[in-house]
Amino acid sequence: MKRFAVIDTETTGFGKTDRLVEIAVVLVAGNEIVQEWETLINPERDISNSNIHGITSELVSLAPTFAEIKSELSRFIDGTVMVAHNISFDQRMLEQEFSRVKENIDLGVGFCTLQATKLKLEAACKEYGITNVSAHRALTDARATALIFIKVLEQLDSMEGLIPISVQHDSQAKSPQLLSRAALSQDHKSGQQNLRRIIRGLGPSEEAGPDLSYLDALSSVMSDFAITTDELKYLNDWAETLGLGSSKQEELHSSFFNQIVKAAERDNYISDTEKMLLEKAAKTLGLTYKAPAETDQKNDQFSLKPGMKVCFTGTAIGKNGEELTRETLEVYATKKSLIPVSSVTKKTCDLLVAADKSSMSGKTKKARDYGIQVISVAEFLDLI
Repeated sequence: MKRFAVIDTETTGFGKTDRLVEIAVVLVAGNEIVQEWETLINPERDISNSNIHGITSELVSLAPTFAEIKSELSRFIDGTVMVAHNISFDQRMLEQEFSRVKENIDLGVGFCTLQATKLKLEAACKEYGITNVSAHRALTDARATALIFIKVLEQLDSMEGLIPISVQHDSQAKSPQLLSRAALSQDHKSGQQNLRRIIRGLGPSEEAGPDLSYLDALSSVMSDFAITTDELKYLNDWAETLGLGSSKQEELHSSFFNQIVKAAERDNYISDTEKMLLEKAAKTLGLTYKAPAETDQKNDQFSLKPGMKVCFTGTAIGKNGEELTRETLEVYATKKSLIPVSSVTKKTCDLLVAADKSSMSGKTKKARDYGIQVISVAEFLDLI
């Protein structure tokens, strides 16, 4: 039976240097949705279009990078026919990401629901009586596109000319910790979707070895950082099938959680959102977690000093919602006898003012590595 991978992506923009920040894949077979896969992605750069999809640098600070999900994504879509609404865009963004990690992917010849319906997604949903509860969210957009595709399939005589995706993947690759938007919700019922996704699909493979196979299942269930009663039963049953005792399960849970902590600490900064997610994950896994002491100086302990070298990064927004150019901020700095600089080095920068303190941009990462103070634009404006 031919399988179709309905893919939707959210990105930092539309250019050649832009990155994915969220991806969802909905598998369709036999004219029905059979499996789903989704995750936020850390783009390792600023996100300047958060107003469109609601994804901020802080939101993806705990998310895996594309390099970390490429193997699992490849396993999921290999051999399927790609479907998307405006497929040329999603194809280009995927090809760019695979190229960055030096992996080859042949996306074949897919099916574009935009070309088939001649309607934008919102209008197509209305035309076919489909409700898209949250536009500009990868999973809900992919679900809506899948339902449109199924409706279109019913009207077509043939699907000739389509060529499936071909991409190499490592079946032994370690499963990354996925992160869905549901992880930021306290509603644990949302986790039931992850269980349905696993059970209705092929499920984790025993070929990868019992530990890795269990971690693969745990990663899928924990994409919303919650485990429902049904999911817990599924994990326990799967552990029993794999021959893993309760002590081994606890050991794997601890190892899994340590991976999440390392991901949070990779930029040497634990944001409030990260603390909340870590505490939620620890509680879910029956572990304890104590957030490290705040390493950044508090505003009342920090002041701007004449002669201080200041660098600005990111698209800044003023107190009234207006966009502040870097030139404008540099004028503010100069009036306070500060020295604007364009780069972050140990010797030439004393302070980095970031549009988003949780950003994984090169400048922000360098500043944290060098121990240079990082403050937000809002904090900078308060200080001047």
